[in-house]
Amino acid sequence: EDRRMTKAHLKVHMGGVPTAIEFYQSAPTPNLILLESRSEPKQLLEQLAQLSEYCDPSSKVVVIGHYNDVGLYRELIRSGISEYVIAPVSMADVVSVVSSIFVDPEAEPL
Repeated sequence: EDRRMTKAHLKVHMGGVPTAIEFYQSAPTPNLILLESRSEPKQLLEQLAQLSEYCDPSSKVVVIGHYNDVGLYRELIRSGISEYVIAPVSMADVVSVVSSIFVDPEAEPL
């Protein structure tokens, strides 16, 4: 158990980006959406563009993908994705990415 995640509330939905699109059409988006996708880069970008139509602008999105492609990474970041991580990832990797997104650089160390 990592202390950085003590206040996190999680909901897990299986199905990747298509399921997220369907779910968030009728539900408010959380502070963070963490998605895993095996989609090809072009399809992934199209799916995420569709998802963005339903996301609150303040929601952060992290994608765990299976393509080690710097061009894809740059395009995702340019389109507003908070982070792209290449699978496989450990729980420590996930905690590190999530905490880096929400860290306050002005905050005092704990």
